[in-house]
Amino acid sequence: MRRYRSSILGSNILYLILGISLLYIGGMVQRQNIYLGLLITEYILILLPSLLYIKLRGDSIKKTLKLNMITFKQVLMVIGITIFTYPIAIFCQVIFLGILTRFVQVRPQIVPMPEDGFQYLVSFLIIALSPGICEEVMFRGVMLNSYEELGYKKSIIITSILFGMFHFTLLNLVGPIVLGIIFGIMVYKTKSIFSSILAHTTNNGIAITLGYMLNKYGYLIDEYMDETSMSVDSSIPARGIAIMLGFVFICIIIVTILLKKLGFSENENRFYEGEEAVFNDFKTGIEYIPILIIIGIFIYVNWKYVLI
Repeated sequence: MRRYRSSILGSNILYLILGISLLYIGGMVQRQNIYLGLLITEYILILLPSLLYIKLRGDSIKKTLKLNMITFKQVLMVIGITIFTYPIAIFCQVIFLGILTRFVQVRPQIVPMPEDGFQYLVSFLIIALSPGICEEVMFRGVMLNSYEELGYKKSIIITSILFGMFHFTLLNLVGPIVLGIIFGIMVYKTKSIFSSILAHTTNNGIAITLGYMLNKYGYLIDEYMDETSMSVDSSIPARGIAIMLGFVFICIIIVTILLKKLGFSENENRFYEGEEAVFNDFKTGIEYIPILIIIGIFIYVNWKYVLI
């Protein structure tokens, strides 16, 4: 039992150290060169310390990260689940921002998107694949493994919230939390971190592809809007909202069905059955002090740089 207590404390300390490194060292190198900075952030500031943490604890990298192969059918299902989860995550983030902006103003953040084929390829490798590997090793590997003795449901929810906070901006908080939950479920269903790596890469790849298409063909949309602006009536926004809600609802149904068919972890019941007893054993709360520090940093960063 103590092993898992120290594991949670250790992973939370790792989370604190990497969070501070991301903000200061990662932010500094990314301001100098965005692509090189992202590579340094992902592989040196996130992946390397996570692997070193596992080795210093004397744990098995293969078991901790669940390095088990997935089937071709599961590959297709993971991609499908991610495609239909993407609009759900976007919708949740938009709703959150809509509520937030009713009370405060926020500073928009500009994310560079590829403008040609070469930039698209580079962006995919650096912005889609690299975080898909490095961040999943940290969150669905180290963090999820450390928290799993609280029960698989609690471990997925907690690590998903930590994953969302790790972006350190309210402008990209709720979406990653939603995605983190789906990624965590995939790992437990397939017993493999390769499923969440694939899903994370696919999700970021969708965002990059959409950004690239908007950069390349956005002028056509502007021309269309200019031509049709005079004929737009007041009922279109209402119909648009209804269509969007219907589409998101359909996506939720599809994701739910696909997740049920993806697989089932035979260890799931063991984690669930013991979760209350283990959870009640954490009486000191020392394990969560690093998380409270990160919450404080998160609030400060958003108060100073995001909220107006």
